[in-house]
Amino acid sequence: MPNFVFVIAVFSFTLASVNAMMTGGVMDQDPKDPEWMEKAWKGAKSLNEDASNAGQYVMIPIKVLKAQTQVVAGTRFIFEILFGESECKKGQVDLASLSSANCQLKANGSRALYKIELWEKPWQNFEQFNVEKIRDVAAGEQL
Repeated sequence: MPNFVFVIAVFSFTLASVNAMMTGGVMDQDPKDPEWMEKAWKGAKSLNEDASNAGQYVMIPIKVLKAQTQVVAGTRFIFEILFGESECKKGQVDLASLSSANCQLKANGSRALYKIELWEKPWQNFEQFNVEKIRDVAAGEQL
């Protein structure tokens, strides 16, 4: 009888583990992974085209604070990213090729925290960004 209880316990644990990784579950990721900063730079284009960013300077990513993934029809990425005002004026830099090589962070520029969602379906060459400003970040505030 003890073996039967052990087998049932192992089976239950295995089933719970598999269900945790099934399609649809949001999984926390390491925000320090360089892959997320690459996606943050891609999201900067959408952020700078969004009406909530009405400033005259391009906002660029400083730090990914939170990263999550969800398997749906493709992959949904959910990020909280600290963005800062750059030295690049809007209209003077191609947003599609925005990078740290061509646009530097402005000293004492404004900063804000944004939620960026990216839905990717690579087999269809599909990307959709949703950008939502969470709040402004005061100068000197540590996140």
